[in-house]
Amino acid sequence: EWRCADKIGQDQGSNRSGRQWDQWNKERCTQDGCASTVFYIDDSMNGGDSSAGFTICKHCKKPRRPNVLMFHDTDENVLRDIAHQRHRYQAWEARVEADVVKNGRKLVILELGCGKNVPAVRDESEEVLNDCLSGLAES
Repeated sequence: EWRCADKIGQDQGSNRSGRQWDQWNKERCTQDGCASTVFYIDDSMNGGDSSAGFTICKHCKKPRRPNVLMFHDTDENVLRDIAHQRHRYQAWEARVEADVVKNGRKLVILELGCGKNVPAVRDESEEVLNDCLSGLAES
C-alpha cells in the first residue's frame, strides 16, 4: 500500500520548520483525495507516474510513501490506519492467548528475519509467550 507523502511536512497538525520543510509545505495539497486515499501496488504501476524513480500521487503529483509507520512518523493519516491495525492485532492476540489458557491449545511462535537491531518483533513474541505462561500459572 502507498499513500500520498503530502502530510509528512506536518507534525501534529503544525508545519515542520526549516528551509526544505518550508518549501514542501508551501506546495501543500488542499485536495481531500490525498489525505484519504490509499494506493495499492497495482495502482502504483498503473495510476502513478514513476518516471522519476518513485511513484507520484495522482491527485497532487507529489511522491507517494509506503503506508507503514516509519521512525518519528507524524502523518496523521498513517497513524490513524496504524491505530486501527493495532486494535485488530490486540484483539487477535487476546483470542490466541485465551485459546491457549482456557482451551489448552498449543502455541508456536516463529520469528523469521527478526535480527537484533530492531527487537520489536522479538519483544512482542516474548510478551505473548509471557502472557500465556502467566495465564496458565494462574489457572
